[in-house]
Amino acid sequence: MKPFTRVVWQEGMHLAQHHFQLQSRYFEDSVAFALSQLFFRPHGLVGAELDSEALSNGTVSILHARGVMPDGLVFHIPDADPPPAPRAIRELFSPTQDRHVAYLTIPAYRPGKANCALEPATGDGELRFVAEPHVVADDTTGQDEKPVLLGRKNFRVLLDSELRDDLVALPLARIRRDGAGHFVYDLDFIPPVLEIGASPGLMERLRRVIEILDAKSDALVGQRRTSQSDLAAYAARDVASFWLTHAIHSSLAPLRHLLESRRAHPEQLYAELARLGGALCTFSLDSHPRALPLYDHDRLEECFGELERHIRTQLDLVVPTNCLTLPLERTRKFLHMCTIRDRRCLGPSSWILGVRPARGAQAELVAAVPRLVKICSAQHIARLVKEAQAGLPLEHLPAPPSAVAPRPGAQYFRIRQEGACWDAIGKSADIGIYVPEALADAELELLVILDAPSAGRR
Repeated sequence: MKPFTRVVWQEGMHLAQHHFQLQSRYFEDSVAFALSQLFFRPHGLVGAELDSEALSNGTVSILHARGVMPDGLVFHIPDADPPPAPRAIRELFSPTQDRHVAYLTIPAYRPGKANCALEPATGDGELRFVAEPHVVADDTTGQDEKPVLLGRKNFRVLLDSELRDDLVALPLARIRRDGAGHFVYDLDFIPPVLEIGASPGLMERLRRVIEILDAKSDALVGQRRTSQSDLAAYAARDVASFWLTHAIHSSLAPLRHLLESRRAHPEQLYAELARLGGALCTFSLDSHPRALPLYDHDRLEECFGELERHIRTQLDLVVPTNCLTLPLERTRKFLHMCTIRDRRCLGPSSWILGVRPARGAQAELVAAVPRLVKICSAQHIARLVKEAQAGLPLEHLPAPPSAVAPRPGAQYFRIRQEGACWDAIGKSADIGIYVPEALADAELELLVILDAPSAGRR
């Protein structure tokens, strides 16, 4: 427990160093207590940069870093605090260990015990401060220089395997081996930060979410423009689309503000993303807000990673109930298979193939898919490819049907249900899709839009 008790100053008292030490501790503890009560998790980095070139030689070296340690100690390296000695890590990586987290550490304050080494040699990582002489002038006159001992913060860089209970530690970066066995900093790692701009990884996640929301918003607005002009009829038919648009638009402006300002605490960003994630649960039958991850300041990568995956998954859901997604399984590099378990798909319906390329121009995709992609029953698809025969005809759609919730970057093609291949699919109740090497990395989505009478039967 910290004693929040000020020193009593009175005339004629005998001054000792204890008075000034207690006075200093009183103000430090009061400020730390106030911050902890006013702000959520008031510790972390405000900015940091580590030497990547030094790491390639097996050494962790801090170029600059500033922030607040978990016990409230502030630091600003190298402007106010000298950087800790570079840490050689090559010998600390075992052959079976491919990654470690590097920490900025300092000995914890020990009440009633020594906390400052008067000689540098006696402060080798054991005491919180090391006394160093500095010549200081009188602030009033700018003259009368006097030597003053100042306490240098005894920082050290250690790996997670070296941490002890008597150390205050703040994660800096995660180090891993690349494919060639060299040490590199893991760009996906998000340390505890006081503002989101201190983490490039966190800013990139936020930027990705905003881009996805923008694309989804454009698609939903485009559907509305191509729909009937009768607003009442549209709302009755697609009220879910309106609510999805509302959820997206309610989040876009606050998220853009956080991206531009860069100064928000990660918990503020979490609150906005969690609100969006909870709203999107409205459109899912197997998702609930209670399943969303709780905020964890010391595990931001896992927290925001899970939240981003949830948002992306929910945005990819098909909202209308008359549109079914058939799960495709990649059985070989160029083959995707699916068993049709819902016989309604083989009745009055429209079949749509969505293709989202990993790379490449959209115009090339539009031309290549009808010409190169082959669709037939799972039993006949291999022979179809071997004999270079045509499968079900594909027709590009400039815009997907209103029943389809479009995915960002995807193109949609209508599958014409005719010919021998369609008859074979109807008999076997399965489907095979061949995708050539040029499109092997593309994401496929097979959708079936049931006609109204079929959609109503259960």
